[in-house]
Amino acid sequence: MDHENALRQEAMRRLLSGESQASISRALSKSRRWVSYWAKRYRPDDPAGSLQNRSCAPQQPHRRWSQSLVEQVLKSRRLRMAAEEPGYEHALIGAEAIHYELRALGVEPVPSVRTIHYWLKQADLVPPPAEESTKERPVKPYPTPQREQVNDLHQVDLKGPFYLSGSAQKYYLLALRDFCSKGVALQAAQNRKAQTAVDFLVAAWQRRGLPKILQMDNGLEFRGSNRYPRAFGKLVKVCLDLEIEPLFVPPREPWRNGFIENFNGQAERLLLNREQFADFAQLQAGVARLEQAVNATHRYAPLDGQTPDEFVAGKELRRLSRDYDGHQRKLQLVKGKISFIRLVRKSGRITLCANDKFEVDPDLKWQYVLAQVDVQAQKLLIFHLGELIKTCDYDM
Repeated sequence: MDHENALRQEAMRRLLSGESQASISRALSKSRRWVSYWAKRYRPDDPAGSLQNRSCAPQQPHRRWSQSLVEQVLKSRRLRMAAEEPGYEHALIGAEAIHYELRALGVEPVPSVRTIHYWLKQADLVPPPAEESTKERPVKPYPTPQREQVNDLHQVDLKGPFYLSGSAQKYYLLALRDFCSKGVALQAAQNRKAQTAVDFLVAAWQRRGLPKILQMDNGLEFRGSNRYPRAFGKLVKVCLDLEIEPLFVPPREPWRNGFIENFNGQAERLLLNREQFADFAQLQAGVARLEQAVNATHRYAPLDGQTPDEFVAGKELRRLSRDYDGHQRKLQLVKGKISFIRLVRKSGRITLCANDKFEVDPDLKWQYVLAQVDVQAQKLLIFHLGELIKTCDYDM
């Protein structure tokens, strides 16, 4: 056994006996990072093997790909970018999508996504990244909601206004997306009223199933009135009626809803910038085609190459009855939780809605907290890093 491997085994013996990583680092004259690395690598069912050096040899041997396959990849990319041929109107253009297309066509072996991206880049078919996307945002602990299972988390957004050729009428696109399955529900709208948004969500949940959490920005069509910030609007009331937790991201931070914001960019590229619509009926039909194409044909690596519809097939989802009419009735705030993620200001306060401010803690300035309104108890619970740090009265 070489000296280095003996040190690793000694480090693990000390760690398992309860010695701290800092103490082990000093005793063995190794860095804390070294101790932490081998602690993560260690496997009790394979003590010796897990502490061996990993081979630097490539996991796959170098392969010489045929020029015809490279040309097939480049042609697929061009067809996807043009979006004119049947079947390519709403196709994704990335290397990942082309990889799954080749796999579905029975190409063997299939080049990796990285290899396909390299070919596209060599052919000048990959635009440089936008300047904005390269900017790094400061990293702060953020209370991300649970989103591991289908319908754990839906994100909703309203895009617009945009206009049809020769018309001054404002139009909007309502979009809902499940974080886990990537499935979407879409609808064109002629206004941004709360009732329009609620009608869309009810219809979407009848198709895609009910979420546990609905995440959105602070638009008044979603949240309610600034004049009466604790009254809340119809959308919040329908969510609570359906046992859905509405969650509002921090104001002026649209990237917190980035999953649906990213899809809005796709919708613009795949539909709004490509097709000309003579009237609202044609726009509605185009939006319906896009929804069907995304759910039935777009394949994603996190879904192991499945489409959203394939991924949810056979799963037991909480369905919304076709007879549900809560969005057409006057609902009251009775129970449930309404959540806000807010940044603590320099003063140590947070603002939930309009000028509804609450003292938190000056020591937490520029940190994010989760503020939850308990409707039944009429209390505001404030959490930081998952721990309850303050409770306030919240008269509604």
